[in-house]
Amino acid sequence: MGDAELLEFLRKDPEKGLKALIAQYGGLVYTVVRRNLPESICAADAESCASEVFSEFYLDLSKYDPSKGSIKAWLCVIARHNAIDLARRSTVDLPLDEEIRADIGGISLESDLEERELRRAVLSEVKSLNEPDREILLRKFYLGESSKEIAARLKMSVSNVDARTSRAVEKLRKTLDDWRK
Repeated sequence: MGDAELLEFLRKDPEKGLKALIAQYGGLVYTVVRRNLPESICAADAESCASEVFSEFYLDLSKYDPSKGSIKAWLCVIARHNAIDLARRSTVDLPLDEEIRADIGGISLESDLEERELRRAVLSEVKSLNEPDREILLRKFYLGESSKEIAARLKMSVSNVDARTSRAVEKLRKTLDDWRK
């Protein structure tokens, strides 16, 4: 089935259109996802990531421009980006960033053990935050993304991202003040 036919099918009958899209490109999308993931990511997570590619394509169908490339190419780009994001999310156990340490109140650490405990405490507290605050902090402080990049990814305004960052960091500061005592 050609791109024009698939697009028409997706618009007229989304359920059948998605089934046709998956039948035609499912194997390719899964292969692209798998190639961009570390081996430590299980097959179920890779399959879930591949499924998200089709959902994202359908939800952003209005953004697809056939003059810029084929559906196949568009799906491969989405698959690659989603796989890279999944790989980043699965390797969140990164060192405590100096910027977040400064935002928490410039905690001075006496030993490696204290630093490891602090890292665990910070990461645990970040993981306990609600979405999208958790994702904003992980992207900002662990992945080094700018507020503008985060806002675009999460479809929010930059000022909203900054306000949520500020509130979440303040919440972390209060929690970690108790930890330091």
